[in-house]
Amino acid sequence: MSSTRVERADGLVTVIFDRPAKKNALGAEDWDILRRTLIEVTDDPGDRALLLTGAGGNFSAGADLSGSMNSGGGRGLTGGEQQSILFEMRAVGEIVDRLHRLPKPTLAAVDGVAFGVALGLVLACDLVLASDRARFCEVFVKRGLALDGGTSWSLPRQVGQRRAKQIAMLGDEFGADRALEWGLINEVVPADELPKVARDWANRLATGPTTALSLIKRSLDGSDSISFAQSLEDEARAQHIVFTTHDMREGITAFLERRPPKFTGR
Repeated sequence: MSSTRVERADGLVTVIFDRPAKKNALGAEDWDILRRTLIEVTDDPGDRALLLTGAGGNFSAGADLSGSMNSGGGRGLTGGEQQSILFEMRAVGEIVDRLHRLPKPTLAAVDGVAFGVALGLVLACDLVLASDRARFCEVFVKRGLALDGGTSWSLPRQVGQRRAKQIAMLGDEFGADRALEWGLINEVVPADELPKVARDWANRLATGPTTALSLIKRSLDGSDSISFAQSLEDEARAQHIVFTTHDMREGITAFLERRPPKFTGR
């Protein structure tokens, strides 16, 4: 049975890694549920935002290295038939890429540890909240491993090349305050307030103008690979698209009527 739970309420999909005895280390079933959930969120107009978090005081210790890949049981990292490590890691990479490319806003709420590939999942989200007791680590080098989880791409873009090499090549743990200083996360909150603050942020995303949020996400994610002139053209096209939505009309009407907007995602 999987240790990952999926909850839905009012447009918000919450994925909870729930294996406290192993600090929510990710096994084959967890990867499979995450993969299927990301496909569902992409396809279902009722799913408007995703919150990724962990239970029992931790986000996740990363991949479960005691699982099927070492047991000879025939199951791969993500639950399918075991393949060579190249293809196994490509399967994991496709899941992380789905999270990164999800056309709806995503939030990671991190308590306790976010190590290894779990840090990759965190950095693939749009926004990151962390408790004051959160700890982060690119632990790969301590296991004789190279990077995965997309962190060879996400780390240098968020903290710069020098800092990324320090984090990846030394493999030291660092806390939430350091992560905030380096630009890896958005905010640090007391541990007992993290669930409430995360839910508040996630609900704001889930009740926002879904099409506008999707276009904002795409334009920011792609901004480092295009010119300023192209970004202006893309903004013009995005505005043309949102002008066709019910949410844009509701936003303008609410402004004129001096009331909060009630977006429906349409």
